[in-house]
Amino acid sequence: MGSEKGLREAMASVSGSRNDNAAEEASSPDMLKNTPSNIRRLAHEIEQFEGRHKYLAQTTSPSDGGDVRWYFCKTHLAENELAASVPRSEIVGKGDYFRFGMRDSLAIEASFLQREEELLSIWWKEYAECSVGPRGQPGSYSTLNQQLKESSLETEEERVGVPVKGGLYEVDLVKRHCFPVYWSGENHRVLRGHWFARKGGLDWLPLREDVAEQLEFAYRSKVWHRRTFQPSGLFAARVDLQGSNPGLHALFTGEDDSWEAWLNADASGLSTVITLGANSIKLRRGYVPALSSKPTQDELRQQKEEEMDDYCSQVPVRHLLFMVHGIGQRLEKSNLVDDVIDFREVTASLAERHLSSYQLGTQRVLFIPCQWRKGLKLSSEHAVDRITLDGVRKLRVMLSATVHDVLYYMSPIYCQAIIDSVSNQLNRLYLKFLKRNPGYDGKVSIYGHSLGSVLSYDILCHQETLSSPFPMECMYEDQNANKLYDPNTIGLSSDCTLASNVEDRSNVNDETNREAGITNKGDPRLEPCFLGPVDNQDKNSLNPVNPLASSDSDILTLTGGTCEPMNISDGVVESHEENIDEEVPENDKDKQIELLKEEIDLLQAKIKELESTCGAGNVEKAKAMSKQPISDGPPLGPNHASKSYTPYIKYTKLAFKVDTFFTVGSPLGVFLSLRNVRIGIGKGKDYWEEDNINEEMPACRQMFNIFHPFDPVAYRIEPLVCKEYVDKRPVIIPYHRGEKRLYVRFQEFREGLASHSQALMDQMTAVRVKVLTICESRNKDNLDEGSENVLAKEERSYGSIMMERVTGSEDGRIDHSLQKLLERS
Repeated sequence: MGSEKGLREAMASVSGSRNDNAAEEASSPDMLKNTPSNIRRLAHEIEQFEGRHKYLAQTTSPSDGGDVRWYFCKTHLAENELAASVPRSEIVGKGDYFRFGMRDSLAIEASFLQREEELLSIWWKEYAECSVGPRGQPGSYSTLNQQLKESSLETEEERVGVPVKGGLYEVDLVKRHCFPVYWSGENHRVLRGHWFARKGGLDWLPLREDVAEQLEFAYRSKVWHRRTFQPSGLFAARVDLQGSNPGLHALFTGEDDSWEAWLNADASGLSTVITLGANSIKLRRGYVPALSSKPTQDELRQQKEEEMDDYCSQVPVRHLLFMVHGIGQRLEKSNLVDDVIDFREVTASLAERHLSSYQLGTQRVLFIPCQWRKGLKLSSEHAVDRITLDGVRKLRVMLSATVHDVLYYMSPIYCQAIIDSVSNQLNRLYLKFLKRNPGYDGKVSIYGHSLGSVLSYDILCHQETLSSPFPMECMYEDQNANKLYDPNTIGLSSDCTLASNVEDRSNVNDETNREAGITNKGDPRLEPCFLGPVDNQDKNSLNPVNPLASSDSDILTLTGGTCEPMNISDGVVESHEENIDEEVPENDKDKQIELLKEEIDLLQAKIKELESTCGAGNVEKAKAMSKQPISDGPPLGPNHASKSYTPYIKYTKLAFKVDTFFTVGSPLGVFLSLRNVRIGIGKGKDYWEEDNINEEMPACRQMFNIFHPFDPVAYRIEPLVCKEYVDKRPVIIPYHRGEKRLYVRFQEFREGLASHSQALMDQMTAVRVKVLTICESRNKDNLDEGSENVLAKEERSYGSIMMERVTGSEDGRIDHSLQKLLERS
């Protein structure tokens, strides 16, 4: 290019003014961030570039200026599409591109000037790949596309560019891409605008880079001094422009340092792309604002976005808010990113209206979407699609994309995968934010909508204990089976079996053995086992199952001189225990202990005699078999010791502490009710007067539940924290204009009047009772005021204390309701 000499001089001047270490530090990503301090430094550095000086106004023409602005395309690039291939026309179409904010453009331009020669070389090489060759065929376009695709896949996680638009996007100047940081999105084309054209209207639109660079070379050469008579009738210098449109050229006119230029085309090129007004398009160098007195909606939106971006580049982030979506993200038109952007715009307008200038200038909130469902693939989705009926297909597809997410989470098979997706996504987003904002010490909150609030709540409740039973276990478990296979009572290891429990129950007296169907011989006082072979008559008269309890708690049955494992029902063992409690008096404990010791010695002797009779091998085999759990349930497999009948969910530790937890349009209340869960610290059994409730507390500083009264899936939460709040109305959120609607004010006035009247009556009753009490107890000392205050504090219920803990305030509330749109005030 013709400007390479000037670029080399600019780079040489920069390298000469700094040493190598300083240059390396200045080009680091942290030094190029558009923070307030860096913006001031970047503005100073841009002014020091010799290349920048060459670009600044060198003539006295009103068409000359030095303001460079960067643009991004509203439509995203197609897959494998190179940025140099668009736009197709030499002049950008109106409304196709949006400008970056002034401070964002300043940051991008500073980064561009530091690598100007390298970046231009890369861009021209890419442009050559996209250009049509001499035979009308693209060069090695597909090959370059494949190389760029492979390199992008390899460095996707390490891709870091110049932050723009409040840090939500970054600009890759090598590929000329603007890409989102915290979610997977498409790349947008980035364009450097320093030559502009005006097509019929009052707006100056940027030219494509290849045309702008050729015009820049002509401008640097002051080509208007070599003007000649042109066929168009102008005394001007003609500059033929190389590009996809034949006959494209520019005409420069002027004298001394004053010049003007027009973009024109021959007859052969008129019908291709450009529609010329009076066969010419006015050109200028440098950006100027639009001169329209009545801006269009796009211009107003553009201005609003620029102001917002400039504000975000100056004010640091002090509050990070992760927005967790609920059901419906698999629908075709559902996009959490667009919803978060709209939410950001609404909150920004509300902040301007209700916050002071000091509050606006010291901190801002960054909203980041958490798309946990987008990359989650569940194995049963394909099976559900195959069994879906054809009738009312659209309705079934909608239900599958919405309600089925709730069913998946209520299933013990997919609950773990959903929890992992949410928690891992939250940690990944937070670490990504820390990488770009090291040393961040501001607040981090979670905004959960619909099902997302339930997922976030379960994660927050298990930050201390990172594993727990399946949340919806109570909806699936069988109470009888749960009692039978409860690992806390029976145990799942070979060391914790029912046979070991029989050790404490095997020592019984003669009467107890007879009740169990066992005949004792030998010692008339105590003989708990039957030894030796027995004849058929004796077998018929005795219980065919005879227990023999050893000191190792082994239970054997001796039948016909052989040893077999015993099978005892739970009822027999329980009856032994009951008889012991009934027959042993309280004052005869010592005697019973002596009897048990004698019985142990006798059992040890019987074991030795049994080994000599049956053989040691059979006894060891019987010992091993007797250690299996004995129950009336189905037979257990050989690996039963390592299995649990209750599915457990493992939770991931979050990399941050949550300040505020917002539940919006949330069914959390009904989920907790189905689980029989209350929000507390585990000491409210007497308060709730229910035996089978569980309590849990989310790990956050405060919690708010926001809903619309007509939302069919939203539920209250306060009655699950404090039962005194069942009859209390939720807090009414003021209208966004700073007031409440007429019917809300009237309803609050009526309720307030009723409550004040009731409070007055209660006060009068209390005064009357107090007066009567004083009259009846004149001789008693009056209680001091301090003791009354202590008594009042002690009268606070457990639920009110939990409300204070959840909300962070003694008078805090959780449930907040939006106003009904019935009428306007």
